[in-house]
Amino acid sequence: MTQPGTTVRALVDGRPAGGLPVDDAAIWTGMGVFETVRTARGRIVRLDEHLQRLDESAHWMGWVWDRQATAGELAALGEGAGDWKVNVLLTERHRVVTAVPLDHSRVGAPVRCATVAWEPLPWLPGFVKHTSRMGWILAVRDAARRLQEPVDEVIWTDAGGTWLEANRSNIVGVRDGAIWTPPLDGRILAGITRSRALDAARELGLTVHEAPMPASTPWDELYLCSTLKELAPVTRLNGRSFNGEGPVGRRVGDRMLAELATDRG
Repeated sequence: MTQPGTTVRALVDGRPAGGLPVDDAAIWTGMGVFETVRTARGRIVRLDEHLQRLDESAHWMGWVWDRQATAGELAALGEGAGDWKVNVLLTERHRVVTAVPLDHSRVGAPVRCATVAWEPLPWLPGFVKHTSRMGWILAVRDAARRLQEPVDEVIWTDAGGTWLEANRSNIVGVRDGAIWTPPLDGRILAGITRSRALDAARELGLTVHEAPMPASTPWDELYLCSTLKELAPVTRLNGRSFNGEGPVGRRVGDRMLAELATDRG
């Protein structure tokens, strides 16, 4: 959510505008797909990967979109301005691109989590980054009410007791010096920051497991990762203190931040 007084840049179908037409289905039914990208020192980070994921989401919806125009609008709003958060929303009839300054206070900030049993529906798989998220937001609110303390995100747990992802992030764990994250089996989002974290771990010579993460495993470190938070340690889990941060994650996180200072994005 954008704070009042925040500088906002916006384009609708390539033209400056304040919002969607009121009859757009995204407003009334949540029929939309989106991507959140960031810039670092005025450069969009891993733009091609974000556009590919957006294409997969739009393809699942059966929509045709203008990739070249979208890339140009993302560049027009995000590049050359420092560190920004840039969103692109596709509906069946419209394309919206917005940009706001990046909130650096969220990068690496500790997160408080609760686990919730849930699995994606077969007709709306987890790899589709869609806008129908009211249930996810209410799940966080319900967990906070149940635990009687603030909750930042919920971690989805499948019927077998393994973690899938959080409602706005992927999950990265550390066990015996190795990195773990749930596999891309169609139930979770193929996070761009997840990919960056695994690349950083491999560059550091760490063992990486893309495999199920049982909730019952005594993880040495535990993090959520996303475009806006990078690698953020879990400090509370289900109402209990959780020491999610450690030396392995710090090394990976530092490597990820170093990437943002290069021309590799």
